[in-house]
Amino acid sequence: MKRFLHFLVLCLLWTSHATAQTAVVKRNVNLRSDASSDSDIVELLKPGAQLLLVEPDQINRFYHVTTDDGKDGWVWARNIKVLAGTAIPTPHPSPPGPTTPPPNTSGDLFSRLMNAKKTAIGQPLIENGSEVCGPTGNTTNPTAIALNNSKNRTDLPGDSDYVDIGWSDLKNLPSGRVNAFVSAPVRVVGFLSHKVKVENTGNGESTNCNLTADNEVDWHIYLTSSPAQQISSAIIVETTPRTRPQHKWTTLMLAPFVDSQTQVRISGWLMYDTEHIGVIGTQRATVWEVHPIYENRGSNQWAVGRS
Repeated sequence: MKRFLHFLVLCLLWTSHATAQTAVVKRNVNLRSDASSDSDIVELLKPGAQLLLVEPDQINRFYHVTTDDGKDGWVWARNIKVLAGTAIPTPHPSPPGPTTPPPNTSGDLFSRLMNAKKTAIGQPLIENGSEVCGPTGNTTNPTAIALNNSKNRTDLPGDSDYVDIGWSDLKNLPSGRVNAFVSAPVRVVGFLSHKVKVENTGNGESTNCNLTADNEVDWHIYLTSSPAQQISSAIIVETTPRTRPQHKWTTLMLAPFVDSQTQVRISGWLMYDTEHIGVIGTQRATVWEVHPIYENRGSNQWAVGRS
């Protein structure tokens, strides 16, 4: 029942009166991260599984779909059967929290995000005057190149450019509108939970050419709707090694905010991280992120600061 309700919430967040098509899996098929048989496998879908088509048309013989437990990805068209579409009712805005921005109707919020977006241009990572990683990292995958380009931008929005968005509104942005909303500058209020995770272990990330020194990696920060929540309930917001030199953040400075009762306001660029769709519900609440985040200089306020 819980999975069905989650699927229903996803549907209600789509544009009013849109026509959505459903589909059913005919034979075992992989849910993939992109419309390519070379892309990462999110999970194996079994016959009878119900899907919602994000887009009505095939791309490279793949359909873009959402599963009944909210996972987003691509499936081989021949292994599913598309059913008749149904009308999706007009969504009702969620009630805001005590200090979150006033509620927007989805249409107004969506319009503001689309009008505010600005094309991302990734920048190289410079150390001691030398380039150690290019603007899109070291990947050759076209999808990852586009994603890394967004992660590695360094341009700073003006204070009046930001779109104020509620935590729940950001978490529940529809996956079918990624291209319309990505690269919009946003501000969101929440609580820092769990820890500030410096990604300096393992094999690193392609966005930073798999470098792992403290000054060469992103920080994963967990923004939740209430204090001291699990990371499965968090929106991920990130600092990057290309933007941190513009600011004065340290993990020591941020530590008192983590698992505290103090709300913070996060400012930065809206991003949709397709590389982590498979861990929604375990390592994050959504793959919508604020990444990278910035000091909000126009109002003398830090991107991570008291709300």
